[in-house]
Amino acid sequence: MSTAPSAPPRPGRLSTVLGLPRLGGQRLLLAAVVVDSTGSGLAVPFLLLYLTRQDRMTAATAGTLLTVAGVIALAAGPLSGPLLDRWGPGRLVQAAHVLRATAFLGYLTAGSPPMVLVMATLAALGDNLFWPANRAFLARRCRPGELIRWYGLERTLRNIGLAAGGLAAGFLAGWGLTGLRLVMAGNAASYVLATALLTPLLVTARRPPADPAPAAPGTRPTVSGPRPAAPRPDRAYVTMVAANTLLVLVCVALPVLVPLYVVQQLHQPSWVVGAVFALNTVLVTAGQTLVVRYLERREYLRTLQWAAVLWCAAAVLFGAASGLPGTAVPPLLAAAVLVFTSAELLHAPTSDAVAVRMAPEDRPGRHLGLHQLSWGVGSAIAPSVLTWALALGPWWPWVLLATGSAAATGALAAVRRAVGPVVPDRDGAGH
Repeated sequence: MSTAPSAPPRPGRLSTVLGLPRLGGQRLLLAAVVVDSTGSGLAVPFLLLYLTRQDRMTAATAGTLLTVAGVIALAAGPLSGPLLDRWGPGRLVQAAHVLRATAFLGYLTAGSPPMVLVMATLAALGDNLFWPANRAFLARRCRPGELIRWYGLERTLRNIGLAAGGLAAGFLAGWGLTGLRLVMAGNAASYVLATALLTPLLVTARRPPADPAPAAPGTRPTVSGPRPAAPRPDRAYVTMVAANTLLVLVCVALPVLVPLYVVQQLHQPSWVVGAVFALNTVLVTAGQTLVVRYLERREYLRTLQWAAVLWCAAAVLFGAASGLPGTAVPPLLAAAVLVFTSAELLHAPTSDAVAVRMAPEDRPGRHLGLHQLSWGVGSAIAPSVLTWALALGPWWPWVLLATGSAAATGALAAVRRAVGPVVPDRDGAGH
């Protein structure tokens, strides 16, 4: 195991200053990212509204169906491992897009709760298959030492696509049910187009060379005898996944908990919620690649520990707002969002990079499938856990989140003691 990160890309390039990877040969991949995230921005914010108007069900019924579908789809995390090893990440990404396209086309004709549940389950299965495959696909496409830059760039592009799709959907939703149907159809079309954009890349899915010179042609190695079983995640990897589950619970508190907390507990006008999310979006979009430039020289597990510490501090700041007079709340919320987003900028690309770096390079499926489960479980339990804690009092959810962040810090320290530093010298090649 290497103990020091490799040298970053050569200085003097604009991409180095901005924390961007080298983009040669990857423009179709970037286009696919923008297309499918724009489609998600179209449909996801308006899905509940569409279901209540199209199928005349209550919001509670629609929300329950989506929650049940999400719980059912948790099985796709472990399932993605064998599929990833058998099909390869590129084909699994395409399969996930096809599932999601089928689901959103199905929403156009689903006329009953059981059919909505089927479509929602297909969409959630596609989501949970997509993310581990996407991480592995990027690891194969990027140049050595640039994986975290690719994760940072992809996240920036996804935020831009989500924002653009959300703006377009807001316009279309003004046309009533017809506009909402166009939103659903547009999201399905985005997945189909993204699938088509990725097709030419499947024949060149191996990692580009570190040197700009073209790689020498080679042949596939001869494999004799049955292929050995993929290695199982060890205790250190499982502990890392458990820590990430806690951090995901904290991360999703912003969209799940903050709107209720600000309006119901702090008695602030709804525009304050909009300002909170606008500040978070601007910081993520403008800062992610620049933060990645700093992170690529840092040890990954230590970075995740710092993210946990910052989230603990943000929870304290959010909780402290409940004891202040109304005029003092917005400035403290702004400070809390700054600290919260700083942790988010550290965690988002690094958690994916850790999952890839600690997995075996040739057959990472089981490991990345288990890591995806941390995102699925953390996101699934957040609404019930956080709203239950909020019912006990305004401080309780923030105490819970601060405690979870502290526990994640300790778990990551244990992982670091077990495996040593996880460094970005050979992204995707294991630790």
